[in-house]
Amino acid sequence: MNYYTPDDAQLKRRSTRFVRRMFMMRQLGTFLCFLPILSVLMEMGRSAGVCALLFINAFIWPYVACRLALRSRDPTGFERKNLTLDAAFGGVWVALMALSPLPSVIIMAVLISDRYSAGGWSQLKSALQALLLAFLLVWLAQRAPVVLTFSTRTVWLSLPLASGYLLVLSVVSHNLTLSLRKKNRELERIALMDPGLKIPNRRLFERRLESEYLRTQRGEGKAWLMLLDVDHFKQVNDTFGHEAGDFLLAEISALLRDSVGLKDVPARFGGDELCVIVRDADESSIRRLAEQIRQGISALRLPASPTFQCSVSIGIAAARDAASIHAWLRYADEALYRVKRAGRNDVLIWHASATETLSEFRS
Repeated sequence: MNYYTPDDAQLKRRSTRFVRRMFMMRQLGTFLCFLPILSVLMEMGRSAGVCALLFINAFIWPYVACRLALRSRDPTGFERKNLTLDAAFGGVWVALMALSPLPSVIIMAVLISDRYSAGGWSQLKSALQALLLAFLLVWLAQRAPVVLTFSTRTVWLSLPLASGYLLVLSVVSHNLTLSLRKKNRELERIALMDPGLKIPNRRLFERRLESEYLRTQRGEGKAWLMLLDVDHFKQVNDTFGHEAGDFLLAEISALLRDSVGLKDVPARFGGDELCVIVRDADESSIRRLAEQIRQGISALRLPASPTFQCSVSIGIAAARDAASIHAWLRYADEALYRVKRAGRNDVLIWHASATETLSEFRS
């Protein structure tokens, strides 16, 4: 069973972008190849018909290839065939130049690098086969001529191809790499976020927990871990339905995002448990934040029951008191469960010597 159906319009846009990018590179490449090839053909006394074919290949073929690819049912697949055909044309012109060293080597280097950049080894393999086959057919048909000399004019006309095209190819490849990195970062961000609550998931939480713990151990800050458990959350689902439970968690998540600092990390710990990694806070400020969150959650209401009142149990632990990340997490968990055993709807900070709830602290 297919669980994912590609968007045809999106695939079409992607194929069109690929075809147009190849059109620009082909147009540039054929123009820059035209000059040194024409120079060699003139020095060899080739006929006007051969020069006319070169003109067609350089200035008409790029438009024909682009239009044929865009009109096909599979533009990307058709364009890959065009790239292979480009290589065959390259083999023809290398043979007609009788292997004139400088332009021939540059043209083959450009073709190889461009084909590999466009489609990897599979594209390069088919291009090399087409190039060699076309070259051998034309070269042998001319009784295998070899001309190893070239003029100064040919050298100067080859330089733009050797430098300009490869420079443009490098820029295009770099831009594609940057675009791919950006998309990968976006995919990673999506994978690390809880889609329903719009806060980080357990995976990202564990990454940040480790980095904040190490930061605290280096003496670069004071991090706190706050675990929140919605009291009697199962009754909310049983009484009002899972949609009401999801709504309540989403409202609590929004409250956490609005309450914590820009550098703090609210996240979904699992199920109805949420958490916050608080950076650079002292004990009094973490108490105030926890109480602010607790009171804010108590003010939340369900659309299905205006009289419903939510409460939350909160356990807190400081990174400096823990010998490891697991101990830090365990201390916050122990503080949370002591609140739940004591009647819920309160805040407790774990200490090595003793623990006290926020209500005990106030009294």
